[in-house]
Amino acid sequence: SGHDNYTPHKGSIGIIDGRIAYAGIKKIEAGNCREWIDASGCVIMPGMYNCHCHGDMTFARGIAGDMTLAEQNGFFEKTNWMQTLITDDDRYYSRLLTYAEALLSGTTFIVENMYWSLGDRSAEAMTRAGILGAPAEDIRPDFRDCANLHTDEHLKDFAVKCREAGLIPMVGSISEESFDEKNLAAAFAKYKAFASGGNAFETRHFSETDWRMELIGEKYGTTPTDVLAKRGMLHDRLLVSHAVHLSDADIDMLAEAGVSVANTPQCEMKIADGIARLADLKNRGVNVCLGTDGALWNDSNDMFREMKQAVLLQNAAFGIRSLSARDALDMATVNGAKAFGLEKETGTIEDGKYADLVVIDAKKPHMRPLYRFGERENVVSNVVFNATGSDVRDVFVRGRHVVSDGKLTTIDVGKLIKRNEETYAKVAEAL
Repeated sequence: SGHDNYTPHKGSIGIIDGRIAYAGIKKIEAGNCREWIDASGCVIMPGMYNCHCHGDMTFARGIAGDMTLAEQNGFFEKTNWMQTLITDDDRYYSRLLTYAEALLSGTTFIVENMYWSLGDRSAEAMTRAGILGAPAEDIRPDFRDCANLHTDEHLKDFAVKCREAGLIPMVGSISEESFDEKNLAAAFAKYKAFASGGNAFETRHFSETDWRMELIGEKYGTTPTDVLAKRGMLHDRLLVSHAVHLSDADIDMLAEAGVSVANTPQCEMKIADGIARLADLKNRGVNVCLGTDGALWNDSNDMFREMKQAVLLQNAAFGIRSLSARDALDMATVNGAKAFGLEKETGTIEDGKYADLVVIDAKKPHMRPLYRFGERENVVSNVVFNATGSDVRDVFVRGRHVVSDGKLTTIDVGKLIKRNEETYAKVAEAL
């Protein structure tokens, strides 16, 4: 756990009313509990935060392989990213499949970047799956049309529904191709109205591609970070996604404003966005989180893979020891909690915090040998570089046992798979 620099030790965890009542080296016996779980031979870690995902697109996994984002924009233009080919029900069940995959692979909190509104069903999907998260309602009913924005009343009602479900309300804002003075002002006004009702956050795709950077350079003679900073639009409840193309000055502005960054290493590689300066961001005080992006841009929602690729990519690009395995664990766990002001409640395994926990089966050959010898150990290395989502045995969300012995306890995964395969077949035929 991050609070003790991920120092592994043998012990027990006791949970009462959704919180960690005890985490330490004492042995808790079966007779002391209403439910006792034997985790010998396992590794227990905090639940992971996927801070950038598009659950709407999981039904289309692999349908746009070997394309850059610009090429995908052209390919999907006629169908508005398949919107004309699918129903709201299709999208609802796509999200459920996303959340099922996330939970089964150790993610307990997910940021849902919506393409089109599902209204109350956004919160319902997360609640039904049993995952925590921040559903991000885009300020536009159609993300391509900045002239038509949701009403303040709609967004405030959305925020209320999120809070009632125990979720964090979030609004999605415009990316660089939509930047002009009118759109920027209108978008920020929507966020401020949205946030006026209480704790609420903003997210946007940001400095992701070279062509978006060129658009802003030609239009403003500067960077997207500078454009937002000069207009007072950088703030500590803003979570920017990707942040691949940043200057030193950009990084300093993000750090000063308290902006969090959600990078998606495998997505950046797959669609050739580039390599973000995660080590520089971390070293200069920016809170860096990880995400998977959607299935069109990564295919997988496995956060273990993101941790490994984050470290390997930084080391390959910027030199050995640019990022450590412990850095990656921070980015996948407690930094996600920090992005939403939750680090005092969750993100680490400490007495009094919420019991958001992942149990990894470490008895498999690829997780062995597993050792501690004095100050030397390979537990952290094995978790970050060897474990995958398929090694997750149990998951607890607020103490609720949502994955038990590798099985999701909240929804029927087989039915979800069948439903999404039907959607995929319909869309593939149409395309």
